[in-house]
Order: sequence, then C-alpha cells, then structure tokens
Amino acid sequence: MKLQQLFFAYDFDELMPIINEMFPGTSKYREPLKKAYDIMTTLKPVASKKSIHYKIMDAPGGNGEQYMGANDVDFRGTWEVSLGKDVTRERGVDLSDTDILANCLVNLCFLGTYPKEFEKAHQELLKP
Repeated sequence: MKLQQLFFAYDFDELMPIINEMFPGTSKYREPLKKAYDIMTTLKPVASKKSIHYKIMDAPGGNGEQYMGANDVDFRGTWEVSLGKDVTRERGVDLSDTDILANCLVNLCFLGTYPKEFEKAHQELLKP
C-alpha cells in the first residue's frame, strides 16, 4: 500500500492517541502534527521505487533489546516522494496500519524535507 493511501484511510483524530502512546507527552504537539497531517493529505505524491520498510531492529546499545520500526533513511526526502512510497512490513512485525501511519507521520515531521508552509509548525515541534 502506498503511504498516501494510508493517509486517506484514517483521520487525524484516530492517529493522535496512538502517537501519544508511542511517544508519551506528544499530545502537547497536537496542532503542529495536525498541520503536517493536513498538508500531507493535500500533496501530490511522486512515484518512487523505494519503500518504507518496517522490520524488527536491534535497539541501540547492543543490549539484546529489539523493536519494530523503519530505518531513518526511509523517511529522508520530500514529503511528496515519501507519500509515493510503498509501505511494507517484514514477517513478524505486528504493527497495525494506524500504528505505522502514526509512526510515519512523526518521522516525516523530523526526518523528511517538508514544504515551506510547515516551517512554523516544525519550529513548534522542536520546542521542549
């Protein structure tokens, strides 16, 4: 499934509780995250042969812990290109589509190249 299709399948209000669960305390960033969501639902995706691939990864530090996620590089580039990427998951990754979309939204806010209209909201996300 293309990332843009996930954005059209779920409302922001379905994502925010998941984002707050993944990243406790992010509820105070609701408005900038909503702005990002709103912008992403209006952008025209650019076809890409690359994907956003969720897999089981080793946690930093080498203590044997693992988590489910995608590599940061999967989110680098313009939002339009990311919206045109396929979202895939490796066997054993039991994240729901809403979990993945919530994670993609947050990662794109910090790792992707966002449009100029998101600059003010991006600055709000960077405030402690």
